[in-house]
Amino acid sequence: MYNAARAYLQTQVTTTNPGDVVVLLYEGAIKFLQQAKIKMAERDMEQKGILISKALDIIAELDASINTQKGGELGENLHKLYFFCNTRLLQANLKLDPKLVDEVITILSGLKSAFEEIKGQNHTPMQSVASEMNSATSPNIAPPTTSPTMSMKYARNAYK
Repeated sequence: MYNAARAYLQTQVTTTNPGDVVVLLYEGAIKFLQQAKIKMAERDMEQKGILISKALDIIAELDASINTQKGGELGENLHKLYFFCNTRLLQANLKLDPKLVDEVITILSGLKSAFEEIKGQNHTPMQSVASEMNSATSPNIAPPTTSPTMSMKYARNAYK
């Protein structure tokens, strides 16, 4: 059964366009973080740590896949958001603070929504991504400076 599920997942990832893969990664990270919050409440430190580590791995993969040459300012802003998310998750893991996990879930959910919206549009301005990114940031960091007039190609090209 495990091999069949793994083969299905491999097929899904290899036959999916990059925008869909990014959305799937956001969904996975959000799912792991929601489960980590439950494990925090249950005081299951081992599973909490494993789940947060899985989310951190996904965020690291998203960050590593950014093409800053093609993604421009949006790519740089995504790097900053991912760094912030990593920092918050490390703090949440040490302090057992579900509010910090919620902050990251909010950011990732906003980015996921923005990428879902991008997938449905063709050659339209990036206003939705900029507004989603600005609304997803914490008051503890400066909001991204993404221009709403940035063209769609930068969002598509932000990931290799």
